Amino acid sequence: MPDNPQQTITIHAEPESPSSPLIPNLGEVITTDDVDTKGKFAKYVNWCRVAHYLQIHANGWLFHVVPAPDGGHVWKAPNGTAYVVGCFSSPEGVRTPDFPQAVMDHRNDPVAFEKVTARDFTDTHRRCLCTCAASVFGIAWQLWAKEDVENPHREVKATAENKTPPEIVPELPAEEQKLSDEQRQECIKDIAELPEAKQKTLVAAFRKAFDLGPREKIAVKIQAIKHMQWIKNNLPK
Repeated sequence: MPDNPQQTITIHAEPESPSSPLIPNLGEVITTDDVDTKGKFAKYVNWCRVAHYLQIHANGWLFHVVPAPDGGHVWKAPNGTAYVVGCFSSPEGVRTPDFPQAVMDHRNDPVAFEKVTARDFTDTHRRCLCTCAASVFGIAWQLWAKEDVENPHREVKATAENKTPPEIVPELPAEEQKLSDEQRQECIKDIAELPEAKQKTLVAAFRKAFDLGPREKIAVKIQAIKHMQWIKNNLPK
């Protein structure tokens, strides 16, 4: 890209798609247990935890760093500083809009394009994953908006009072009855808290038990009493 200070950054056209995918809303996924603090005030969610939640709640969605016009993955701004461009693709291959992220040093100052190191790039890749995920899926949006994050250890009495009982359908057998939102979230939480190896084993067994494809989202498919019973019976001790 020419070093013309008056030149604007051109956003390249997105590929057309016959239909837009349903983007998962992960705005309420994180809790205070997920939030770490750097220094005295800076709060953040570790990029590994963000990636982990995406695997659970947005299975099949992949993060990409868009190649720069001149090669590589680091883009050059008109003033000579560097940035990367991230996006997600859906399981159907539909790509989300470009999301730029500046390459910054430890003081959050922009880094000159010619001075970008491998460490600068990898750090920015992880940062872009998190900021792009917040933009697309809403995950950890509260940290940028300075909103309170849900406390998972709130009083049991208050939680019980807010529970919505599931609707009973007389025509359906007991195991086919729909779960309440609270029951679904409890099942998802049980899976999310497993170590990675045990989680993968349980998810694979769940797919096999209920004849699910490899790209179908487990969190979406947990809907009935039979799903909750299966998870409780097969949850590793």
